[in-house]
Amino acid sequence: MSGLFDSVPLLFAQEAGGASIWSMLPFLLPIPFVFYFLIILPQQQQEKKRRSMIDNLKKNDKVLTTGGIYATVISVDSSHDRVTLRVDDERGVKLAFTKASVARVIEPSSEKPAEST
Repeated sequence: MSGLFDSVPLLFAQEAGGASIWSMLPFLLPIPFVFYFLIILPQQQQEKKRRSMIDNLKKNDKVLTTGGIYATVISVDSSHDRVTLRVDDERGVKLAFTKASVARVIEPSSEKPAEST
């Protein structure tokens, strides 16, 4: 039974000397570049698109807030970073949110109803 585990320390043995760290260097150098191109760059592009969407908010845009509220933009106050949304048309419910709370602008459907002739 003791002969079974006699070769296990050889699996974890390292080469003696300082050359082993230099042999790993070519494998470790690309890691920051891969990290930048796979994680940081796409996140920066996504944030830029989101920022441009928020900056282009205008009256009568249909939006979805981060809280899950569907609403229509009534006014945009850029100086105070505020947007006023109409939530309910029948009762005239209006709410004020920060511009950052708008998750996305809901695009109107591109299909127009067929006109009857």
